[in-house]
Amino acid sequence: MRNLRVEIPRKLFHILSILSLLIPLYLFGKFSISVLMGLMVLFLLPVSYLKIKNSLTSWYWKIIQLVEREENIKKLPARQAFSLATGMFISSVIFDVKILQICIVSTAVYDGVATIVGLLWGKHRLPNGKSVEGSIAGVVLNTVFLLPFTDLFYSLLVSFFTSVIENISDSKKWYLDDNLLIPIGVGIFCTVLDIPAKLPQFFFTFS
Repeated sequence: MRNLRVEIPRKLFHILSILSLLIPLYLFGKFSISVLMGLMVLFLLPVSYLKIKNSLTSWYWKIIQLVEREENIKKLPARQAFSLATGMFISSVIFDVKILQICIVSTAVYDGVATIVGLLWGKHRLPNGKSVEGSIAGVVLNTVFLLPFTDLFYSLLVSFFTSVIENISDSKKWYLDDNLLIPIGVGIFCTVLDIPAKLPQFFFTFS
């Protein structure tokens, strides 16, 4: 059983931090996401891999102590954050703003909700160890969060596809991590199906 005192805050941080990417996306366009994620990769590689600890990186290690798993801190801290930054960077380069916002929301909401619900109320386990309850909750909540960006049918379709990616991912390998696969996979899925995405009316974008 994973430590709930670590996992719940960790996943809440996951949801809120990724959803916050919508702010620069709407204000400055998708190029801002490319810049932010590119800088994140350049920062994470040396600081995490070499475990650089000084006055300039102290804030980073405080966050790591709060939201990172103990086994990851010992091996390679923020490995999944690196996967996320890589996935979002690639997605921001390839896909337009309307598709990118769906990638961001699906990466934030599905995984976070599925994990939290699975940890708290999951009773029925899938072969990969994830719960049926968590997967269903992830699909439902992700569908709701996608409604400002596309209609109900496509929101549900994208959420089911996100569930498939999540359940075939492998967090032990960074190149199979859901934080890398979901944004890229969802973006390709939306593009191939030509899903009619829209920008929400309550935001203004310069893109």
